[in-house]
Amino acid sequence: MQTAYCLIEQRVIKVAISKEFQNRFIELISDIEVKSKDKKAEIIGINRSTFSNAFNYGIVPKTPSLIRIADYFNISVEFLIAITDDEYFDHSKSPKSFIERLEELRIERNIKTKYELSQKILIHRNNIAQWYKLNCLPLIDDLIIIAKHFNVSVDYLLGRTDDRTPYK
Repeated sequence: MQTAYCLIEQRVIKVAISKEFQNRFIELISDIEVKSKDKKAEIIGINRSTFSNAFNYGIVPKTPSLIRIADYFNISVEFLIAITDDEYFDHSKSPKSFIERLEELRIERNIKTKYELSQKILIHRNNIAQWYKLNCLPLIDDLIIIAKHFNVSVDYLLGRTDDRTPYK
């Protein structure tokens, strides 16, 4: 994945761009039997601009949209963003939130504070505090870093699966 800066809605924002993601996305949506891209976006559960940016430019959507796409196609997020070619995905019987999983992993590794966590994974403590305070999801780049640190899959970290095994 590459990082680029784009002007979107009169703001400059940092985005991840991936040709591999774009190709995988195009391949997956080709199986949806409607012609309209707007209708395909609606069926998947993402907005038109997210769909268009992924389709036309390979801009990797924010995490909630990635999850909606992966859920629709019953695939892992890591397959969707082309980290793995393994299509197998086993949904969790009792899904957990990202914060619940992060807390479990932090406690298992005896990482006592969020500050200590930020030092170990090299992600700014303000980002981590925001995830906890607002119960929001990190961007995919940060999720990949955290998953690698704890030797789990991104989907395990997101609570989508109970299988900890990292994808190959």
